[in-house]
Amino acid sequence: MINNGSIKKIETRPLEGVFFKEQEIKANDFSSNTEWGIVNVFDDVVYQEILGFGGAFTESAAYIYSLLSEADKKRFLELYFDREKGIAYNFGRTHINSCDFSLGIYSSVEEGDKTLESFNLEREKKYILPFLKDALAYSKEEIVLFASPWSPPAYMKDNNDMLHGGKLLEEYKSVWAHYYAKYIKAMAAEGVKISAISVQNEPNATQTWESCNYSPEDEAQFIEKYLIDALDEEGLSDIKIMIWDHNKECVYDRAKKILSSKKVNERVWAVAHHWYSGDHFEGLRLVHEQLKKPVITGEFCGPITDDVNVVAERYGIEICENFNNYNIASCDWNLMLNQNGGPFHNRNAKTEGELRENKEDGCYAPILYDTEKQELQVTPIYYYIGHFSKYVMRGAKRVATTKHHKDLYTCAFVNPDGSKVCVVINTSDKELYANLRYNGGCTKNILKPHSIITLVF
Repeated sequence: MINNGSIKKIETRPLEGVFFKEQEIKANDFSSNTEWGIVNVFDDVVYQEILGFGGAFTESAAYIYSLLSEADKKRFLELYFDREKGIAYNFGRTHINSCDFSLGIYSSVEEGDKTLESFNLEREKKYILPFLKDALAYSKEEIVLFASPWSPPAYMKDNNDMLHGGKLLEEYKSVWAHYYAKYIKAMAAEGVKISAISVQNEPNATQTWESCNYSPEDEAQFIEKYLIDALDEEGLSDIKIMIWDHNKECVYDRAKKILSSKKVNERVWAVAHHWYSGDHFEGLRLVHEQLKKPVITGEFCGPITDDVNVVAERYGIEICENFNNYNIASCDWNLMLNQNGGPFHNRNAKTEGELRENKEDGCYAPILYDTEKQELQVTPIYYYIGHFSKYVMRGAKRVATTKHHKDLYTCAFVNPDGSKVCVVINTSDKELYANLRYNGGCTKNILKPHSIITLVF
């Protein structure tokens, strides 16, 4: 039974312009014998522990942040990194060298440097590091950061190009492994702790932007023969290694091949994944059940040409089903972009070498900044993420749920303080009951069409 007689209900209905509406509802006001319209929460069935939620500190996001007034910067930090005034982000991603959401193509060393003596973070010092430092200083909770490369420097690759895929040359594998260590140490010297790295962003994709191709055998060999040794030599054995960092449809078979090496399997911490090839949530469950590894959302976003309400609902489904299939952390893509979903470069073959912000290739961020109106725009995506991140604390454990309807998505957690959190999403065009049954009591509850609620009790 729920002892205090009430449940906090937080509701978002984007179609009606309702966001984070809070109310207290009377608990246990419905017959516990009913079999109709039920969402069950079973906190005696406990699953994975939750690490956190967050987004990516890209150069593009950092540049947009630099344009904000001091008042808007404070508001932005509140919105993301405050639990009371925002949605309590405590997890994040950075990029080693440039990515498509950078202001241009760059690496941290001079062309042809085999010693890495020229390594520096001058590029990061302009936008990314000030952005990171403001967030870290503002947040009351540790923001756990991981870093990912999109491409080694051009001279280390067989296509002599940071773009268009290509492969890491054998003669540079040790040098590239030490590059990660250089980056981690340089960031630490700036007061930014990197806790984990993924070996390569989207290793199975040849993109018009920064990219590098690894087969499963390539990734395993690089970790086993070079990356582990480089981290150990540099006193960075505590740095966690993440593999794959690409779409879910290959997450199990790819991870299985990489982890077939005992040395790699012992050292790899987690398997990261993206959403761009479809749901494939069962692949995450296979990684957990068969390979015994945590799974982490490394990136997801939607095109800014899509309906923002549709994208927000997709976010809700994605987060819910990822956690129902043993995700431990969720990292969105850019923390902030402008009203056109940019800036970015090389997002298609027609714009190679150009800095762009056209909506045709732009992406949503949960918070946009309209550079013409000079105002922050908080999108429904932000609220759908916040229905999880604001209420599910680090160290929470996922617990079991059941639900009565195919258009409902549910997941539930028990926080370290003992509070329970149940998130329910209605993706249908009609009202649906989601009567909460927990520990012998039943509470009446109705969800509006295309809405999301969080129940805290």
